[in-house]
Amino acid sequence: MEFLRNFALSIFAFGIGFACPSVDAAESLNSSAWQSQKSALSPVSIRFNDNVSVDGEVIHLGDIARVIAGEQKIVAQLETLEVAKSAGFGLTRMIDGGSIYNRYLKPYAANYLIDYEQKIIHVTTRSSILNTDSLTHLIDAFIAEIPRLPNESHHWEIAQAPEKILIPISEHAYELSFASKKRKGKVDLNFAIRNDKRVLRNIPITINLRVEQPVLVVKNPIKKDEPLTLENVSIENRETTLMADIAIIEPKNQIGLLSKISLMPGRIITPRMVAMPPIVKRGQESKIVFHNGNVNVSTDAICREDGIVGQIISAKNLANNRLVRVRVKEDGILEPIPGG
Repeated sequence: MEFLRNFALSIFAFGIGFACPSVDAAESLNSSAWQSQKSALSPVSIRFNDNVSVDGEVIHLGDIARVIAGEQKIVAQLETLEVAKSAGFGLTRMIDGGSIYNRYLKPYAANYLIDYEQKIIHVTTRSSILNTDSLTHLIDAFIAEIPRLPNESHHWEIAQAPEKILIPISEHAYELSFASKKRKGKVDLNFAIRNDKRVLRNIPITINLRVEQPVLVVKNPIKKDEPLTLENVSIENRETTLMADIAIIEPKNQIGLLSKISLMPGRIITPRMVAMPPIVKRGQESKIVFHNGNVNVSTDAICREDGIVGQIISAKNLANNRLVRVRVKEDGILEPIPGG
């Protein structure tokens, strides 16, 4: 019985082996089919460069590799294939050849046998250098547009800027703007390089902006409460870079004002140093004019203090000897203040 059973098992095993090929045989068949299919595909060879330069913002496969194939159509198609964005002008980025295959070339593998390299490509975006004369003209034009007072002049020089300013090869434009509220002295500017869509790069530049304008200068010593005249002052062009804007007024408008302090020759006169001469003085007789509809009534008065145009002072009404509050008018007439 044992013999018969062993014999039957041997026959069964022989039948299976005869009917089914071995695993190695199956793999051999699959490999043969693959080789046959592979030999039917058109070969394409892609050789990546180590270092390349590109223009603009788009990197095509033809920029970074040589495509070798039998069909001219697929060569042209692959060379114009957009595979990455470039770095900013003058900068370098690295691209992996393997990732290019996985992301962009796999769809072609059904029809082409693609041979490619696994390597890293360094891609630099081309740039040129903005020359000093061009930068000078740009800043000159920008300074010329700054609002200024009559007869005010500006002089400038670069205090701080990059040793060289890279600019893109592609079409671009420049924009200059103030980086802070400061408009004279050490002024910070922002130099923007942009294309038609966006700003490509912002570059900080610092200039020394000196301002000159006509000011009133003491010519001969001036005493306190002495009026300014062309005998004791002169109009000269002086640098006013370090002076606050509120400290500078039209020189001619200061002639006739009174000095509030003693002034020595050579000093620039500012609004804080002078005062308007009073229209009326303490002890001076004047008129108080009362308005009642179309009727004006005036009475004599004595000013109790000095007063300039628009100033409110006290005066004694001589009609009733009462003190009243009045406003000084341009012609020295006094106008009563309601409730005064």
